[in-house]
Amino acid sequence: MKLERRLESFGAEKIFVALFLFFGAAICFMRPPYQLMDEINHLPRVWQISQGIFFSPTMELGEFVKGDHRSKKIFSLTPTADAQSNRVNVAEMPASLLPEAFITDANHKHYVHAFDAADVKNFLATPLNPEDCDVVLIPNTGVYLPPAYFPQALTAWLGRLLNLTAGEIFYAMGLSGLMFAAACLWLAMKFLPEAKTLIFVLAMTPMFLLEAASTSADCVTFGVCLAATAWLLSLRLSAEKFSRAEIFALIILSAVIACAKSVYGTILLLYFLIPPERVGSLKKFLLTGAALVAVNLLVSIVWTELAVNAAGVELYTNRYLGYTTTDAAAQKVFVAEHPEKFFAAMANSLKLAWLWYAMNFVGAWGTLHQVLLPVAFYISYAMTLLAFAVTCGVRVRPVERLVLLTAALVSTTAFFLVHYLKWSAVGGDVVSGVQGRYFVPLGLMIFVALSTFKPMPHKNSIALVAGTVSGCVMLAANFYAFY
Repeated sequence: MKLERRLESFGAEKIFVALFLFFGAAICFMRPPYQLMDEINHLPRVWQISQGIFFSPTMELGEFVKGDHRSKKIFSLTPTADAQSNRVNVAEMPASLLPEAFITDANHKHYVHAFDAADVKNFLATPLNPEDCDVVLIPNTGVYLPPAYFPQALTAWLGRLLNLTAGEIFYAMGLSGLMFAAACLWLAMKFLPEAKTLIFVLAMTPMFLLEAASTSADCVTFGVCLAATAWLLSLRLSAEKFSRAEIFALIILSAVIACAKSVYGTILLLYFLIPPERVGSLKKFLLTGAALVAVNLLVSIVWTELAVNAAGVELYTNRYLGYTTTDAAAQKVFVAEHPEKFFAAMANSLKLAWLWYAMNFVGAWGTLHQVLLPVAFYISYAMTLLAFAVTCGVRVRPVERLVLLTAALVSTTAFFLVHYLKWSAVGGDVVSGVQGRYFVPLGLMIFVALSTFKPMPHKNSIALVAGTVSGCVMLAANFYAFY
């Protein structure tokens, strides 16, 4: 097949990254601002980090609601009486970055055939006016670590330095996130070339592309986890001794994963697939592994202590939205006394919502996930992912499959537990708030664990077609939803 030969000779990964960048840039400009879940809460955090404010300021929720300072309500809050005494994270944002035309209320106002390309043109021409600021609440993103927004925050800082307009800075932030994700995609395919088609097809899911081209922290999380998984899997295939630089890089990776999102620290378990002789003695191998886990946990614990406990803020829960059945402290006691009830709730949620998790994994967006793709696409792309998984060409031993699936299961249990504590009724039989996109950073681990057969013929050509179709369907769905 001529196309396959040309892809091989030119370097399929180059075409794959170029296609990823093309569709990512297209969705960056086509999608109305703040039309991803929680995206409108990420931008203020990016902005304050770009100003060197790493620890988000706090304010009494009651003071914010009743105060006479200039504030902007960017999402609905109906706090309970006791929640009003809690401190929450806030940020000051240039009003130009939050124009009224783009502000959405997830429960009442979101775009449905109402967006106009002229809005983008006007946004691009709007001066920044950094002195004209609003105060906004960021209770769910104010505790995120600064490195989780590195590309976007750096771009915001450069945008102010270059005196760009509000719209130029906003879209430049999205493009910088896209470039970061593309770099991670490139690294992942270079680290694990035998699985490059699987990696590409995974990255071309609309969900991955949408988050990559946004101001959301998921851009960094998705990219880092993809590259980290591929690198750790590749390290097990060599017999060369580790250099000090590689050991140092592993430690840095451990900290970076904690900064991106600590719940995905189980990716570090893939270190134990590396032959111990590569590190040295078995003792040195185990000590290094323990150090990686310790660094990851230490970064998370120290940051939580400084940004949450020392700041006196309460982690964002359903109680801020008026749901009195949610009580994290009482739920902790319940789980400690009845752990089997939590696991039953987790299993029940997976049983009831597995189809929605799968759809959200592939792609569903909007402030309430109201933009869906054709059913035929979900089915065909899921089958394509599975086909590339079982034929990805990575040789996996039974013990390695077990480690991969165990690591994914531990992370899954962790984010179900977090949401059971924060978002679910005390003692409830389902876990509320879990979204399918949470599984995306675990995708490569799960799919490589399924590797069974030799690579399919013409795999690069098929992956190229699948990625192109995915990008086109995503843009078409976005157009019909918002324009």
